[in-house]
Formats: sequence, structure tokens, C-alpha cells
Amino acid sequence: MRNTASKYELKKRQMLKELQGLCALQMTEETLPPPELWPKTRELADRCGENIYVARSLLLALEKEGKVYCTHRSINNSLRWFICTDRVSAHKK
Repeated sequence: MRNTASKYELKKRQMLKELQGLCALQMTEETLPPPELWPKTRELADRCGENIYVARSLLLALEKEGKVYCTHRSINNSLRWFICTDRVSAHKK
């Protein structure tokens, strides 16, 4: 059981790292990019070698931990994700 939990944590870290990389390309000092430009669940799943359902589970867990934002509405039939940072958090309020 412990080994399964640690594998899950490793997958979450990998997912967060991939999302950070994709979001860094879109970050500005002013505002969040429009949600239509945020990475899609499928894009993150492919980058991490996971199926879309595992990716969504990992991303929702990261959102619950306060590490990512989710659109929670489908944009072109896909949820979109963005990394939480101090800079972004201040602008989102």
C-alpha cells in the first residue's frame, strides 16, 4: 500500500512539473492568460505517459492541494489547467 501511495505522489510531482513547464511559456507579470490557452488534460496526459482519466485524477488532487487552477467548465470539450503561483494568485483575486 505504501509503495502504491509513493508511486501516486511521484506521478503527481511529474504532472505538476509538466504543467509548470507549459505554464511558464504563457506567464506574464500582468495577468493569467485566457483559459482557452491553458494546457488541456489530454496534453498533460500525453506528456506524462498517462491515460486521460489518471491525468484528471492527478490534476484534481493537485487542485485540492491548492497547486493548480482548473476551469471546471469544458472549453472545446476539455478541462484546462494552470499552475498556482504567488504572482498569479495575487492577480486572480
